[in-house]
Amino acid sequence: MISIRRSRTIVLPILLFSLIWLVFRGHLRWLHHPFTTAINGTSADQVPPSPFQSGLIDFWDTASRALVEAKPDCSLPTDPIEAPLNEFASLKKGFDFRPDLLKISQQDVDKMRAAHARFVAQIPELAQKLPYATGTQGIVVAASGALLPVFLVSLKMLRRTGSTLPVEVFMESKNNYEKEICEIVLPPMNATCMIFSEILEAVPHRLKMSRYQLKALALGFSSFDDVLLLDADNLPVEQPENLLNSEPYLSKGFVSWPDYWANTASPKFYEISMQPVPPTSERAASEAGQLLLSKGKHASLLLLILYYNYYGPNHYYKLLSQSPAGERDRETDKETYLAAAMSLNASFHTVTTNIETLGYTQVHDNRFKGAGMVQHNSEDDYSKNILHNKEIKEVRPSFLHANTYRLDASEMHDIFNSELRSQRMWGETKGMIGKFGRDVEKQVWAETLYTGCHLEHAFSAWVNKTHVCKRIGRVYKFLYN
Repeated sequence: MISIRRSRTIVLPILLFSLIWLVFRGHLRWLHHPFTTAINGTSADQVPPSPFQSGLIDFWDTASRALVEAKPDCSLPTDPIEAPLNEFASLKKGFDFRPDLLKISQQDVDKMRAAHARFVAQIPELAQKLPYATGTQGIVVAASGALLPVFLVSLKMLRRTGSTLPVEVFMESKNNYEKEICEIVLPPMNATCMIFSEILEAVPHRLKMSRYQLKALALGFSSFDDVLLLDADNLPVEQPENLLNSEPYLSKGFVSWPDYWANTASPKFYEISMQPVPPTSERAASEAGQLLLSKGKHASLLLLILYYNYYGPNHYYKLLSQSPAGERDRETDKETYLAAAMSLNASFHTVTTNIETLGYTQVHDNRFKGAGMVQHNSEDDYSKNILHNKEIKEVRPSFLHANTYRLDASEMHDIFNSELRSQRMWGETKGMIGKFGRDVEKQVWAETLYTGCHLEHAFSAWVNKTHVCKRIGRVYKFLYN
């Protein structure tokens, strides 16, 4: 009995100590911020099961074959062209001058028209195969590498609006997969990483797409029925649910937003797509930092968007912009969405409320510098400008596109010192609160600080950067103490 008692005397305290230690250790893990626990490795065997819709590989097998078979059997000239940039707001109604600057032979125009017609003929069959979850709504973003820290700020700002919409963020390949971001950081914010290569490399025609083309591909590969396609640097300032659940989206199924400029598409594009040439004053050029699209209503439209973007870099981007020398950023996906809708005579609404530019006064020359674009609420715009509802006095803001300075915590310290010269980038606090109901810029700096400090060692793009938290912390402290 004595030996048994002595054993109990020794064993019980050890068991009790072990239990206390396990509980204490669990509390430590709970207290430790989950975003700061690094998970190393991005190898293919660590990528979780595919979140893509079943049937997407079969769809892409058929669609990729159709894209290849409808290749335009010609190339466009690469000579620099000088299409004028006219502010759309300055055009007089009825202004119909459209520059015709691309020197394309009639033979090549005929070849492109024939290829275009071949693809359009296959669209009805392809559209029936497009897989998506009927009745779902969500947000789609193409972002990887250096854009991931920027996207995190946008995502955090989205959640500040109270939006609960799921988000799918698309990355090019498994090499771009970032385990900590995708498996620890994003899931609590209802966001999922999607890898393009899982689909692109699963079919015989392994089409190569990059940069601006990936936005259209993300739109096509996303699982949602009702989609908000958003640039990684675009900040929702209201719940996007409001736009998806109201007119004109409910009846039109496609909503786009304007750029500053008049549309400069070549008349030859309209000949190729077999439609009348619209007057330049009919609508502005497109700013594709955001758009709404219903796959239920516009699966066919989505297929033609994919066609214009797959053949964008060598054909349609130049046709749809005729961008002048030095303005290569205009040769992008931005005009392809509305162009596809017009080609198919699909229903759409283009917001007519002009962009509002936010910015600051430069210290060295006292001139205004634009640093952000405000795009407006499509419901208010439709009610005020189309239905002529006199009760709508002002059109509310919906998005703030931070298109000048990337909201990257590793870069904003240097931008603050060299460009902003120790001032806010979007104007005074009073004006910001009057416009948005809150100080959006302060919130953006706070989320940039959060990203820089809690995720300092999480992004592959920051692997060679040091003191990210410390440097962005100095900026925030200077601005907001």
